[in-house]
Amino acid sequence: MKSQILVVKSMVVAAIYTGLTIILGALSYGELQFRISDAMLLLPLLSGFGIETVLGLTLGGFLGNITSPFQPWDLIFGPLTNAIASALVFAISRKIKARAIFKHLLSTLAASITIALLVGYVELHLIYELPVITVLYVFISEVVVIGVIGWTVIKSLERYMTR
Repeated sequence: MKSQILVVKSMVVAAIYTGLTIILGALSYGELQFRISDAMLLLPLLSGFGIETVLGLTLGGFLGNITSPFQPWDLIFGPLTNAIASALVFAISRKIKARAIFKHLLSTLAASITIALLVGYVELHLIYELPVITVLYVFISEVVVIGVIGWTVIKSLERYMTR
């Protein structure tokens, strides 16, 4: 029964991530991306959201990029980036003993740097030959999405889950 619950949690996370990415497609792809679904990368900070969340975000990274104009590379770098970023957040949440705000800041930086390097630098700059400033654009947008929107979502969920 427990494994079934983990699979369902993974699929729900993947479905929400995919839906947000595709519905907000114009914001989700490109040099100036503002991928709202990446706010979910902080979910592993919450108790009750474990490795199944990492798997759901990885699958969501693949499915959400099916409609990306940056094919086929987004189907490779999207899930890879989400896997690494969410695994880092998961590790930070479980291994670092610190105040929640420090974990939030460290998780935001770890995920944003991962996305800026893999998507901004490797994919958009090296493969698609967009200007190197793209890395900074991606980093800033991810800090806003993960750090501000993600933190708001996490705090709201924490209040809801403790009721």
